[in-house]
Amino acid sequence: MQRLCSIALTEPDATRRGTDEENEPSRKQLQRMYKPRPALLPTLDGPETPGQKVRRARNRFKVVIWPWLFASTWNFASAPAAAFFILYSAQIHPSYRMTLRRKALLAWRMRRTTRNVVTGTPWRAHLAMAVKLLEIPPDVEGVVVECGSFQGGSTANLSLICDIVGRELIVYDSFEGLPPPTPGDSVANPTGTGLFAGSLEKVQDHVRRFGVINVCTFRKGWYTDTLPHHTEPIVLCFLDVDYQASLHQCLINLWPRLRPDGYLFVDDFLLLDLCALFWSERYWDTYFGTTPPGLLGSGSGVPLGHFYLGPFRDRRLAHTPSGTAFTRKDLIGHWDFYPDVPDPSVSGATAT
Repeated sequence: MQRLCSIALTEPDATRRGTDEENEPSRKQLQRMYKPRPALLPTLDGPETPGQKVRRARNRFKVVIWPWLFASTWNFASAPAAAFFILYSAQIHPSYRMTLRRKALLAWRMRRTTRNVVTGTPWRAHLAMAVKLLEIPPDVEGVVVECGSFQGGSTANLSLICDIVGRELIVYDSFEGLPPPTPGDSVANPTGTGLFAGSLEKVQDHVRRFGVINVCTFRKGWYTDTLPHHTEPIVLCFLDVDYQASLHQCLINLWPRLRPDGYLFVDDFLLLDLCALFWSERYWDTYFGTTPPGLLGSGSGVPLGHFYLGPFRDRRLAHTPSGTAFTRKDLIGHWDFYPDVPDPSVSGATAT
């Protein structure tokens, strides 16, 4: 839920601890995270004239209502086609018996979950993770890991696909909301502490209602305490952690457990400074002794039937990012063409 700043900075005095209902952002708040608040007309001193009220109402319809109606209509109308094309893959393993009917049922159940549970990622993003899991043969060992479950909507949807492919879903979360900021973390904000909290009981209840609780294992605690003890091989990992420090903890503890062809999906893809981690040659050389894997969908998300140009600070009301970006452990996002710099590995090399 990279849209933290939109809420945290506009509500600095809000209570960050307490019950889930007190801390839980509403669906409207989550929608506002994607949308700017344009100035419809300059604030005027004194009462407005009838003509000014008409112009303000007309401008509001043009700037806010019409784009929202258009985007909502498109998202609803394009849902069947998006589900079909996302799940249309010749690489889906035949042992899963994913007929057209079963694909449609999976997409419907995932969409139903996000309609009933406030989530930070759309059902199309969950469907994209599903097709990657369906392409992995069942004899390949590995679990699915989720870091950051919020209210359990994404957890429920991931449990649906884990039930189909026969894999365990391990969920890491503090279930207390966002942690206090770590020094040096440029994304973290003190006013965000406790935000996006969802109790373990609430998450489990949502999974029981909309997913498959039997495939889930919940490991409660801060990432610094729980992730170092992870030992299972991973075929797919989904990170929705918001902060630089949290993202770092997830990578240094889980990336070594990711299979050579395993997938890592992230929700924090709109902010380029967070995406930069997956392109940072210094970071990957320092912590893993390798080149960066890159990140498909950096800044905008992989195309899943939505329209979004970006950048995040200039986003338009009618544009909606797709909801996920991902990489694979065997990918390479490394630039190695420097024609004017001598290669030190070549004896006697000189600059051109």
